[in-house]
Amino acid sequence: MTEKLRVAKRIDQIFFKMMWGVSVLSGISLFAVAILCTVDALGGKIFSVSIPNGTEVVTYLNIPVVFFSMAFIQVERGHTTVDLFSGRFPRAVQTVIHLIGYLLGMLICAYVGYCSIILTADKYATHAKASAAASSFSVWPFALVTAAGFWLIAVSFFWCVFREFLIPPAERMGAMIMPEQQEATSDAAHMMRDIENLKDANRGKGE
Repeated sequence: MTEKLRVAKRIDQIFFKMMWGVSVLSGISLFAVAILCTVDALGGKIFSVSIPNGTEVVTYLNIPVVFFSMAFIQVERGHTTVDLFSGRFPRAVQTVIHLIGYLLGMLICAYVGYCSIILTADKYATHAKASAAASSFSVWPFALVTAAGFWLIAVSFFWCVFREFLIPPAERMGAMIMPEQQEATSDAAHMMRDIENLKDANRGKGE
């Protein structure tokens, strides 16, 4: 393994772990939504008492559920991919298609992230609330989550551009294997390959 590839794989592993760490916040938010919905439903049915602003809290908690997971999904290639035709193109054509997609995704997400920052500043300046209730909460932190989510996925697209040239498909963390490589592309196969990559990285630290 060349030094250039070793460094690129190490960066890829670090980036993958960082995006995974952010996605954990999405899982925590989803768990909180499930708990709040359960408690609110049981409280209303059994004790005739509901959580104050429960509907608004659950609604806005869905924002981190979505936007804290997008960047990891992009890096892990967890989104749905239709490659019935593109998978049969020559490797060079596939690379061009990927690069165009990455660049467009990066530009669009960065722009939406910029617009979300402006929206966050407006929500903060106007002290916007989730509802008209006296006990309602400010919504600017959730607007900030939206902006952060779009910026994170823009950075993920940016790294994917470099990864397209620096790291072979089979050696990328969480990357989908090209059909012509005839390797399994199931979630289990992805997980096993990532575990092996992490083991290699840990061995490298011990050397």
